[in-house]
Amino acid sequence: MNPKLKLAIDVKADIKNAKWFVSHSEFIDWFLPLNFQYITSKRFSLSERNKIIAEYTKHIYKLNKKEILKGVNETRKQWSKIEGKFYKFVDEIFCGHPWPKGKYIGYASIYLMFPRNINEKTFYFPYSENKWNPLGTIAHEMLHFIFFDYIKKKYGINENDEFKGKNTKYVWQVSETFNTVIENWKPYKDIFGTKEKNKPYPGCEKMFVAMVKQWNKNQDIESFLDKWLLKGKF
Repeated sequence: MNPKLKLAIDVKADIKNAKWFVSHSEFIDWFLPLNFQYITSKRFSLSERNKIIAEYTKHIYKLNKKEILKGVNETRKQWSKIEGKFYKFVDEIFCGHPWPKGKYIGYASIYLMFPRNINEKTFYFPYSENKWNPLGTIAHEMLHFIFFDYIKKKYGINENDEFKGKNTKYVWQVSETFNTVIENWKPYKDIFGTKEKNKPYPGCEKMFVAMVKQWNKNQDIESFLDKWLLKGKF
């Protein structure tokens, strides 16, 4: 059964998103708008920083209320047009592997990166096409949900598992590179009407080249992932 995805506007969720990202992520500069990057200054205590984040987020939502609502409504409309094709596409790639159960919720965000929670089936997406494509972001995160469920069931591998002799984020690298390969594949592009080529994440360039070659030769998900994940973990 395909997920019933809800796309929501929730200021409290985006405040929680920003507080977590600023405290835990190495990509803070990518996440924060330039005019708000001062929040990373060490002169702020954690409580002060969180208070400023909350006030800033509420202010931006109030300032851009109409624009955010318009953008999310348009995204809902556009997603409803292509979701059937997308789910059929994913079903074919993963050979009928069922979507993991959960209440799938995408939260609109005023920030510039869009984290997910694999267990809770929640993620963030841009409310407009100012910098990132909302539909592309939604599809990207939905791919992650079924990818991690697939490798959990098939290989017993979780998102944060480590592999001997590999980068500590190896599983994350595999997942992101796999997504990039799929997003550059013509059948995917035909669904979303995109022409631009997505670039691999920094540090994943060699993996990307190898994966593209492998996927173009044979679109069998089992043999494809066997190559990258049938190895010993710590």
